[in-house]
Amino acid sequence: MDSATTFPISFDRPSHIPMTVLGTGPKVSRVKVSASTVDIRMGWAFQATIPREDVVSARPLNRGELRGLFRLSVLRGVNYWRGTALVNGAGTGLVEIMLDRPKWVHLGPLRAPMRQLIVSAEDQSGLVTALNPSTPPSPGSGDPSL
Repeated sequence: MDSATTFPISFDRPSHIPMTVLGTGPKVSRVKVSASTVDIRMGWAFQATIPREDVVSARPLNRGELRGLFRLSVLRGVNYWRGTALVNGAGTGLVEIMLDRPKWVHLGPLRAPMRQLIVSAEDQSGLVTALNPSTPPSPGSGDPSL
């Protein structure tokens, strides 16, 4: 069986109650990372299961780096534009996840291709570490078995 680590999606105080009432609050929102998949949920509004090997990179992102429509720092919930999904309950703790090619995700009852996901995480650095592949030691790096 594949063990998994769950990273709660972060919510700021103004978003917590309205998003809970709408069925997209903290109890139903998370990123679950296992060796084989990355499963992202925000209640009924966003669902995606991505093969782990399709994640190219993950990095911390600050609000100042958001582009286009996502530049608005007040956006919360599920927002989508041209292959990028913003799934957040807060404007902090953002993690950018890039995929090697578009994957179909569920935006409520609709399906859309996504290549980039920006998600707010309570443990930003933990999620980035869990998603980035570890680098094997290079030859001559002190490993006596080489």
